[in-house]
Amino acid sequence: MASGEDSLDDHNSMASGEDSLDDHNSMASGKDLSTYFTGTHEVQECLEGQGEVDLHTHLANCEKNPGHTKFIPVSKLKLRHFPSRYRKKVMFALTKALADLTVRIAVKLTSPDRPEFVRGTKDPYPCYNTRGQIPLRTGTGRVVGVIKYTEGKGYRTCPCPECDHSDTPSKVWWKVGVVTARHVVFDESEARQSSCRLWFDDDKSPVVKIYGWEVDLSNTEGDKCWLSCVTHDVDVADKLKEMVRRYQGLCDKVEDKYKSRRDVDKLTIIVSHPHGCCKQVSVGHWVDRQVVEDGRWTRYTYTTSTCPGSSGAMVYILGWGWSRHPHSGAKSGGLNYSGVDGDWEL
Repeated sequence: MASGEDSLDDHNSMASGEDSLDDHNSMASGKDLSTYFTGTHEVQECLEGQGEVDLHTHLANCEKNPGHTKFIPVSKLKLRHFPSRYRKKVMFALTKALADLTVRIAVKLTSPDRPEFVRGTKDPYPCYNTRGQIPLRTGTGRVVGVIKYTEGKGYRTCPCPECDHSDTPSKVWWKVGVVTARHVVFDESEARQSSCRLWFDDDKSPVVKIYGWEVDLSNTEGDKCWLSCVTHDVDVADKLKEMVRRYQGLCDKVEDKYKSRRDVDKLTIIVSHPHGCCKQVSVGHWVDRQVVEDGRWTRYTYTTSTCPGSSGAMVYILGWGWSRHPHSGAKSGGLNYSGVDGDWEL
């Protein structure tokens, strides 16, 4: 594929130490990210043929968090919802910026290549029993960047479903990077049957979607997936680019302000789509930080509330810059746990 223009995503920060393609490729190569946290993964599965209607039933009948009292609708978030030390405008702005980039992922196919067990365990791998079937499941992800593509040598037109069935597909389009958990989107066959709903803040939010295209990078043991989505809507692309810029700038400010307390208060924030419904914020703290592989990678357990449908949501950990640990699942005893990422200092 021809190189994209106007690359404004997190890849731009790789040279400055936040991440690197080599780091992601080491994850993709299958290196051991051992001492896997076992528990219950938190995709929201629907009965085949029920789809969106079934999601509200799961919301109403939730057994993990009846009434969802520890979740805050993003439209109702206030400073009082933060611990007293963090009732600052910059923390409120950061959380709202994170919410702007949080997406509801819907997948309509289960890959036949999903493994039966989590490697090295007898824990069943999520959705193995529905391989090759098309029940809807939902999870969460975060937009991490936008790259523009224009007509050129070796270039293909916009691969979104609308253009794929059009005699005049768009010659200008954007690839949107979304980080989620691998058990939400396992491989390219699932990516092609996925969509991300943007700005689903309440039940009256307009339906705006970008469409899954390919999996750029992934790791099963680390439970992380870099999903590439596509759109030819210039307004959507421009809005997302500006939101990424704003979020990154606020991450810088918050780290500068609170870095010295990151291992004291251990503040952890998650914005997710419980049960595939509208966006919610939950605030808690991390309990355990586990270093894996060669010391470059970590995973966390935390008190921050999640539900089925929260899988893949970014776990924001105060003081660690642009960390991208995806929420992975729930442990017995009430704690939740993340997938693997690096603790990148800005």
